[in-house]
Amino acid sequence: MSVTEKLLRLFRVDQQIRGLKSRVDSAERYLKQQDAQLEQLNAKREALIIQARQLEAAVHNNEAEMGALDARIATLRDKLNAATSNKEYTALLTDVNTQKADKGEIEERSLEALTQLDDVRAAQNEVEEQLAERGKIREVALADRDTRAAEVKDRLEELQGERKEAASDVPADTMQVFEYETNRLGGEAMAAIEEHSRRHMEFSCGACQVLQPMETISTLLGATAPVTQCVSCGAILYVEEALRESMTSSKR
Repeated sequence: MSVTEKLLRLFRVDQQIRGLKSRVDSAERYLKQQDAQLEQLNAKREALIIQARQLEAAVHNNEAEMGALDARIATLRDKLNAATSNKEYTALLTDVNTQKADKGEIEERSLEALTQLDDVRAAQNEVEEQLAERGKIREVALADRDTRAAEVKDRLEELQGERKEAASDVPADTMQVFEYETNRLGGEAMAAIEEHSRRHMEFSCGACQVLQPMETISTLLGATAPVTQCVSCGAILYVEEALRESMTSSKR
């Protein structure tokens, strides 16, 4: 078995591992999306709670101020009724009117704060409904992730054992190249040669579709083909068995 064939065996095990992991990974990503949305909703809820408390405090303070003004106005009215001079009466009446004006401003602020408080509480109710709904979706996502993980667990362990065995059969320097290209090419470290025209000797890399020199094809068809990479994308090239048999038989 050539080094390329050993790599191909490893590559195909890796493909199966990635395929199984992708099922779990997609479920994991969806679960994380739900967690992120729940986190955003919780942050929004906390902000609304703080806002509601501030508005409640403002309403309470306004009510206290209006109560104090009512008491002040009542006292002034008593003094007004007991006034003994026109000057005193006028001064007390001016003070009463000033207190009434101040109370009117506070009433307006209080009404505005109450309106805002109603809006905030309505927003809180809406967020609570969204949290409840999102929580249900998150529960389903969690169950789906756990189910998928359980389904692939045993087969994944088998494949990990197969990968370890296949990797041990690959020379260390070649393994370094394979791992590097795997990381660089997103897992697709190897690519099959594709035949476009045998008559015109046109064969390309299955990954990037760039035509390869015939010397490369001849090398790969050899019994002990060394590790050969695409002249364009750097993927490690190999020849599928059907194409190899077709080409070698046509030479006989």
